[in-house]
Amino acid sequence: MRQFLVFLVALFIFIGFSLPNQAKAETLYTMDTQNHSFDITKFGAKANDNKDDSQAIINAIRTADSSGGGTVYIPAGTYHVTTINVAVSHPISIVGEQGAILDGRQSTQQSILNIGGSRGGAAPLLADAVKGNKTALTNLPVVPGDIVLIHSSELFNPARNYYYRGEMAEVASVSGDTITFKNGLFDTYHSASTVLYKLNMPNISITNLNILRDSNHVGLTVNYARSLHLAHVEVSGARERGIGLSYIYGGAVENNEVSDCWYEGSGTSYGLSIASSQHLTVKDNWMHGGRHGISLGGQEPVRDILLTQNVIDNYRDSRVGAFNTHENVEYITISENQILNGVSVAGDHLTFDGNTITSRVDYPGIIVKQNSYTDELVVRNNKITAPNYGILLETYLPSLEMKDMIVEGNTIRSKSAGIGIKPRMETATGTKIKNVTVKNNDIISTIDSAISIRNYGQTAITVENLKIEGGTYNSVNNKGIFAQIPPSAGNFTISNATIGTEKEGEYGMLLINFNRIAIDHSNLQGPTTRGYGNYFQHANHVVITNSKLNGWKYKNGVKMLNVSNVQLGNNTYTNTPS
Repeated sequence: MRQFLVFLVALFIFIGFSLPNQAKAETLYTMDTQNHSFDITKFGAKANDNKDDSQAIINAIRTADSSGGGTVYIPAGTYHVTTINVAVSHPISIVGEQGAILDGRQSTQQSILNIGGSRGGAAPLLADAVKGNKTALTNLPVVPGDIVLIHSSELFNPARNYYYRGEMAEVASVSGDTITFKNGLFDTYHSASTVLYKLNMPNISITNLNILRDSNHVGLTVNYARSLHLAHVEVSGARERGIGLSYIYGGAVENNEVSDCWYEGSGTSYGLSIASSQHLTVKDNWMHGGRHGISLGGQEPVRDILLTQNVIDNYRDSRVGAFNTHENVEYITISENQILNGVSVAGDHLTFDGNTITSRVDYPGIIVKQNSYTDELVVRNNKITAPNYGILLETYLPSLEMKDMIVEGNTIRSKSAGIGIKPRMETATGTKIKNVTVKNNDIISTIDSAISIRNYGQTAITVENLKIEGGTYNSVNNKGIFAQIPPSAGNFTISNATIGTEKEGEYGMLLINFNRIAIDHSNLQGPTTRGYGNYFQHANHVVITNSKLNGWKYKNGVKMLNVSNVQLGNNTYTNTPS
């Protein structure tokens, strides 16, 4: 009989309320088919009466939690709140009816709504755990399905004393002191420096809610949650950060909106911040932050995050990137977003694909601050417009290494170099990129070169293999390509590409210290009034074949200095002596 009455109530709510979209209908249906549903007005909350409803909402959430989980329902109207700060142990869904508002504009508390689980008991790691393996030896009492936090006192990056090695892992099975995880470990951990925590991580869902703030604090905070569902939430006036997520294991953040987050002088001021979390999808949000629209990074690394189809902005031109990561992120994909004021990132396995990126101030479209070993950076199919660099890779520390940098299919319009690679400071010595692949890009730079690899003072960066395949690389007032690396440190190949300058009396390319330079089936284009040529210095081999050289004053369109072996074959020369 009770189940039948719940069904009638659900049917009444579904028919009686105007639903703005299908997502709202699905949310209400999910809410009303829960085992337990709790209306905050039944706990004393009253809309539009200017009284503090915080305790009534807290009581509703606690009752749902003590009942084994359930849905907390917020009817339409404005509920004045100071802070709703609740730790829960069971699945909680907070569902607002269309027009449900939590008004915390008079509050000076840290968060208006702060909900989530907790960190439980701890036990040491009894033997080293190896990256890629699925097992750990510990006497931590867990069961299959539990989430374990692996935390090491060792630094994730030796140069940063506040980012530690660690991750969350789901338990698949337990046999004695051996825990087998569902997936392989992201990192290696030493028993002497590692502790495992059992996490209390309930499922949390928050949908269809408007949160108002007018202070330098936070709007919504969720900590220690799994399968997070955050949708159709609006936050405004929370100028320290709109939405803060930490220790989230899985889930989706979709169709939310954050605005008015500028906090003068703050190091935060984020629209959305994600710390120490894994396996999240962030989609179709509008994040209008102050310092950053979206920022990733925390005490432990952030891993396996997909950001797609968002609008990301920092409208106060903070010169630090509307999208930002700290130095401890891995396996992050940024796809099909509109990013309105540049990107500033550091991390490993970063992929930018299909974004539209615009910088309104003198800031790069994408700046990558390499400060630890990096396997892969991919920048593909983006449209970038910037009054500074289009894409800039800077190395910050000595003896860093990157395995692969791939820049493919991008359209870049910039004043500084379209693609720039350089040390950040003279102390960043001995840094190396093993492979740089530049393929099928359309780059026009007005002041600097289309591609620029430069020293910082006397400090150079090694590029072992630099390859350009297809595309157009043109500078209006500089060389098409400028590249200087340590002597005999790498090879440079160019095929099926157009490279040139529009400036009279300029070089099309200036390449210094490469071991071997090979150019094939390419168009080396000088200005209408002719440039000097293409200048190669200190190379063991220069080979130019099957190419067109147009608009150069020097014979064969080339100039050599300390080049041991030269081969020119089957080239076509137009407006160029041969």
